Amino acid sequence: MLSESARLISFSFRLFGNIFAGEVLILVMTYFMPVFLPVPFMLFEIFVGILQAAIFAGLTLIFIKVAITHHEEGAH
Repeated sequence: MLSESARLISFSFRLFGNIFAGEVLILVMTYFMPVFLPVPFMLFEIFVGILQAAIFAGLTLIFIKVAITHHEEGAH
């Protein structure tokens, strides 16, 4: 139970950190050059968001598979 809770908290912090870092990057670029400079960074953040969604979906599928797999003692 502790392992499952730690995994959930770890996922939450990782996702928060990725979203927060992207928002800070866009905010800083908007401050320095408000018209054109933020556009490539916004596109990059969309790419990073899609990549993070794929990673989280894959990890979630793996963890669910591990959780529901029947563990036989002494088999092999």
